[in-house]
Amino acid sequence: MLEIFTSQLGKLNLRTMRKEDKVKYNYKRIEVYLTPKDAALFEKKAVHYKNWGPFIRDAVKQFNDVGTHRKLEALSEMVNLYKKHQDELSWLGGNLNQTAKRANELATRGELSQSFYDDVLFPQVKEIQELIHDIKEEQHQIAKKLIRL
Repeated sequence: MLEIFTSQLGKLNLRTMRKEDKVKYNYKRIEVYLTPKDAALFEKKAVHYKNWGPFIRDAVKQFNDVGTHRKLEALSEMVNLYKKHQDELSWLGGNLNQTAKRANELATRGELSQSFYDDVLFPQVKEIQELIHDIKEEQHQIAKKLIRL
């Protein structure tokens, strides 16, 4: 016999339900034996439900659903791609900084013309840095959305 315990409704018994209602709604009865520890966990998790039926149905939908498993796998794969992409952007930014530093050293020693540095190299480096910054910001926004899922 399935007995439903909730703090709001007290103890309900399917045996007291009218037979017509059981047939009309095609109710199936299940028996669940829980340890006191498991029962306490169920009660804690089901606090926002009026009874355990919707709580159990939601739990089954969420945790045994193939679509949910696929979503979790896709999310995990997305996180791995995000980390890889973030590492590559950091590597690229580091290389760009080294290039700019070397160009600056050459320009101060007179081995690189100041006009080339000011008119060609520096604007390109600045644009690339801004693009890297924008990509990292977009990644951050995507990561925030993924975390909310």
